Formats: sequence, structure tokens, C-alpha cells
Amino acid sequence: MKIEKSIIILVLTLTFSCQKGKKTSDIKTDSKIELENEVSTAESDSDNLKPRTNPENSVYRKITDLDKYNGFTEIVGMVLDGTEKSLSYIQKDSLQVLVLEQIIRDNSSKVNFKILDEVQLITDKSKLFSEPTDCELTENPNEKFIFGIVNDQDKEFFDNDHILKVWKVNLVENKFEEIDTKKVKCFNQWFGYDG
Repeated sequence: MKIEKSIIILVLTLTFSCQKGKKTSDIKTDSKIELENEVSTAESDSDNLKPRTNPENSVYRKITDLDKYNGFTEIVGMVLDGTEKSLSYIQKDSLQVLVLEQIIRDNSSKVNFKILDEVQLITDKSKLFSEPTDCELTENPNEKFIFGIVNDQDKEFFDNDHILKVWKVNLVENKFEEIDTKKVKCFNQWFGYDG
């Protein structure tokens, strides 16, 4: 696992260092929008995207096996500590998707998942930090399960202008709630890591 993370960090570092001279592109965002079957259509016409109202009802083992996520790459998955919920972070081209999942334990050796909610962001992935980052509310630092998608920066805490979107996971309503980026501080868990 450490070797995989080291390789990912190395590849991302090389990618980001090669991208420094490129022109900054505009960032297009929308908090909750349904994934279209044609990702290219969603990217080229983001104004026509509609809020997602009906979560996926399929039970699955791997999120990228679902038709709607065919061709996506799963970047990271994590269990929300002390819950039966998890997050998956997937991407395809410039489309970044954060998925809240219910963990379904049918037997002790394998688990399945069901989508509870999802949010997406369309942005230049070459500038992104490698995975969703842990954030905390500046007025309530003990609040749990706050995640942000940020542009990479070599600092312990990301500057607010590097924070693209932040969401709190509402475990009662099983959905993401968007938070103003000025109300959080997001931690760079890879800051100072040389390996």
C-alpha cells in the first residue's frame, strides 16, 4: 500500500511540475448534478446539467462496474470512521465525482455498496491534489466528515484560493451538504512527505 501511494505521489508530482507553465483554465463547478451518459456532453455543456434527484439503486462491489461510471478511474475509497458509510472518489477526464455509499455486509468476507449521494466537479485534473482532503470548520473544528477538492499546493494547510469545493457528509440525511470554502481550513496530509 505504501509503495502504491509513493508511486501515485511520484506520478502526480511529475505531472504537476510539468503543468506549471501551462495556462490556467477556467473552473466550472456545480454542487449536485446528475452524471450524463456522455461525459463529453456534460463537459462541453455544463449549463444544461440538472440536479440529481434519484440516487442509483444498484448494489455493487466496485463502483466502476456500474454503467454510469464505465471508463472512470477510482482514485481512492475510504470508510467513514464509526459508520457503515464510505466515500469513493472517481474521475474521468476533467470530471471529478465524490460518492457517498452505504456499506452492505451480506457475508463476512465481502462487502457491497449502494449509492446514497454524489457530487461532482468539472475542472482541470492536472492541477488537483491527488485525493479529497480532510477539512475542518473554522468555527467548529470538532465537526467530522468534511472533505474538499483542492488544487495542489506545497503547504501544510491549503490557501482558500486553492480550495475548489467543500462538502460535509450529513449522516442523518445521507447526503452531501456544500460548505462555503471561506469557512474551512483544509489539511494537506502529504505536506513534508519525501518518499
